Amino acid sequence: MHTYIADGAGQLIGPVFFPITPGFGEQLPSNATQLAAILSKPGTGKVWALVDGQPRQLADHRGTVYRTDTGSEAEHAALGELPEGLTSLPRPSENHQWHNGRWVEVLDELYANKVAEINWGCETAITDGFSSSALGSPHLYSSQMDDQLNLTGAVVRGREILYACRDASGVKDYRPHTTEQIFQVGDDFTLFKQQLLLQANTLKQLLSQALAAGDRAALEAVKWERPQS
Repeated sequence: MHTYIADGAGQLIGPVFFPITPGFGEQLPSNATQLAAILSKPGTGKVWALVDGQPRQLADHRGTVYRTDTGSEAEHAALGELPEGLTSLPRPSENHQWHNGRWVEVLDELYANKVAEINWGCETAITDGFSSSALGSPHLYSSQMDDQLNLTGAVVRGREILYACRDASGVKDYRPHTTEQIFQVGDDFTLFKQQLLLQANTLKQLLSQALAAGDRAALEAVKWERPQS
C-alpha cells in the first residue's frame, strides 16, 4: 500500500512514509489515506484528491483569482473548477468586461469618439466653402451656417440677385446672378453637402461594424476623408 497525506484543501501529497513503531506498526495521522497504486503525475493545473473515497484529478485554482464583475483580486482556497463570478485570468484593463468566458475590451468610448470625429470632419468640410461654375467658371462660395441660410433665401426668392463669391484669384465680390444661376449655385451646394453626408454615413457604418466585431484596430483605422470628386 502507498500512503498519501491530504492537505487542508484535500490535495493528496505523497507517497509518504512513516516510521514503524515497535509493537504498534505504522502509525498514520487522520489525514492519511492508503492506495493500492502510486498515483500518476496529474495534468497541468490539476492535483489528486479524494472524491467519494476515490482519487480524482481536480483543477487547482488556489491562490489569487479575479472577480468577473469588477476584475478585483480575490483569494480562493478550494479545489475544483472556479465558481461562477471568479476567473484565473487577470483583467487586462478597466476597458475590459467579462463576456462569454473571457475578458472583452469595451470599445464604446472609442466608438463614440470616432463618431464625433467623423461628424466634426463632415461639418467642417460642409462649412469650408464649395465651388460652383454657375457663372461660367469656377467660383468659391462660402458655406457657414449663415451663408447656407442666405443661399436658401436667395433660391426661395427666385430673382436676379447680387451674391458674394470669390473668383479664381480669390477676390471676393457681390456678383450679379440670374435666377437660373442662383438656382445652379443652390443645386451645386446641395450636391456638395449630400456627398459629404454620404461619406460620413459610410464611415460610421464601418465604425458600427468594427464595434460589433470588437475590432479595435478596425475602429482606429476609420478616419475622416473627403470623398473623391
